[in-house]
Amino acid sequence: MRAFLACLPPPECLAGLQAWQKRLRRQAGGRALAAAQLHLTLVFLGELTPLRLQQAADCAERAAANLPPAIVLDGCGSWRDVGWCGPAYPPPALRAWVETLKTELRAAGLAIETQAYRPHVTLLRRLARPLPEQALPPLTLPLEEVAAPSAQGQLTRPSSCR
Repeated sequence: MRAFLACLPPPECLAGLQAWQKRLRRQAGGRALAAAQLHLTLVFLGELTPLRLQQAADCAERAAANLPPAIVLDGCGSWRDVGWCGPAYPPPALRAWVETLKTELRAAGLAIETQAYRPHVTLLRRLARPLPEQALPPLTLPLEEVAAPSAQGQLTRPSSCR
């Protein structure tokens, strides 16, 4: 199973993300992700068995108490055919938290991605044309829950880890 750890936007944040999807889709085309698929990826884990995914979720739960309370999403752009939004200036506290989580995951024997962390929420896939990087009205994304895909591949909303 392709696995990752992520923070899910609370319902009050989803409306803002979906409004951005509509606006950005008019600019670049593509397919909007369903509300249930919107998330801020923390760590991509690759292919994992359900047992290894549970170990990763346990690491995230132990680390969640130090997760920054929120980030501000205020920019967007595209990579290849993917449209995203994220903070124009990623908060150092979130980057530090992700590095701490990666260290704990490695100590648990999990192989994880090596590329630099860039916090983002994927909004669109299969863009018809590139989406230029641009500013968006600030939207606060509370970081209240750390989630992982279920055995069926769906993101699950755990109880708060705080």
